[in-house]
Amino acid sequence: MRILAVYDGTLNSKDVVRYGLFRAKTTGGELHVIHVLDSALITEYAGFNAEETARRELSYYLSDAEKIIAEVGKGIRVSFTTMDGIPVDEFVRYAKENKIEMILIPEKYAEIGRHAPCPVSIVPSDFSTFKILLVDDEVEFVNSLAKRLNLRNLKTDVATSGEETIAFVNREKPDIMILDLRMPGMDGIEVLRRVKQSSPAMQVIMLSGRETKGDREEAAKLGAFDFVSKPADIDMLAGKIKEAYWTKIEKPQQISAL
Repeated sequence: MRILAVYDGTLNSKDVVRYGLFRAKTTGGELHVIHVLDSALITEYAGFNAEETARRELSYYLSDAEKIIAEVGKGIRVSFTTMDGIPVDEFVRYAKENKIEMILIPEKYAEIGRHAPCPVSIVPSDFSTFKILLVDDEVEFVNSLAKRLNLRNLKTDVATSGEETIAFVNREKPDIMILDLRMPGMDGIEVLRRVKQSSPAMQVIMLSGRETKGDREEAAKLGAFDFVSKPADIDMLAGKIKEAYWTKIEKPQQISAL
């Protein structure tokens, strides 16, 4: 599948690129990224060299997108094109010439769906509708990380032991779990085993700063979605949480071309 993602450097558009990589990975397709650069907005600020500022912004945002691609897009064919503003005619022509089969856009560009030659999916910016459970026996760490995820509109609860985790899962049925590998008493591997037996659809991301040989393989065998080493980059971890959620439900809002 040939997928086109619209990207302007905002948080929502970063999610669009992540979702595009997710879809390309699951379909064996390729991702085209159109980077929207609004040079007209830049020229409104006195004292700025518009051309130089636009070049710096382009470099910064493309580097940001390339970082996301390096994290999750290994083996996926990705191309970049830059457009100034949203020139709808050029956008439609690009989609037709490159035989694009699916267009992914941030909510702010929903108008594109009225002109696109193929189905369009709006990737939402609100991820507060699904439940996340963060499990770690280090109380200060787990509370701090939960606060940082909540600030990114990712609704996160915490548990600090395996026993507390099992009770929470049975009661609240979270969608995503971020699970520490090494904990006293019931460790992460045992929690993963029990959770997958009772709630197989739950996506579990393992988190550890003290892994040993074979830990990743064992976690994958038991059904873990991913394995992340501490200290985890917060943006990378938030991205993996969203990818885990997409894997579970795969429900972007779709609008048809008119």
